[in-house]
Amino acid sequence: MSAISHNKLFLVLVALFSLTLVSWLGSIYLNADTRISGAMIMLIAFLKVRLIIIHYMELTKTFFALRIAFETWVVLVACVTIALYLGKF
Repeated sequence: MSAISHNKLFLVLVALFSLTLVSWLGSIYLNADTRISGAMIMLIAFLKVRLIIIHYMELTKTFFALRIAFETWVVLVACVTIALYLGKF
C-alpha cells in the first residue's frame, strides 16, 4: 500500500473516532428529546457504516453500479429506520 492510502485510511479512522465522540457527547450533554437524540445517534451510525464499507472494504475500487447500489441501500435503510424510530410511519 502506498503512503497516500495509509494516510487516507488514517483520516477515515480519525473521522470514525470523532463521530463516535460526537454521538457520545451529544447524547450526554444535549438537552434534546430522547427521540431526537436517538435519531441523531442513528444518523451518525449510518455515516460510520458508509465510511467503513467504502474505505475499509474497498468499495471505491469496485464497479460503479455496485457503489451506487450500496449508497442507495444505506440512504433507504437510514431513512426508514430513523422514520420508524421517530414514529413517522
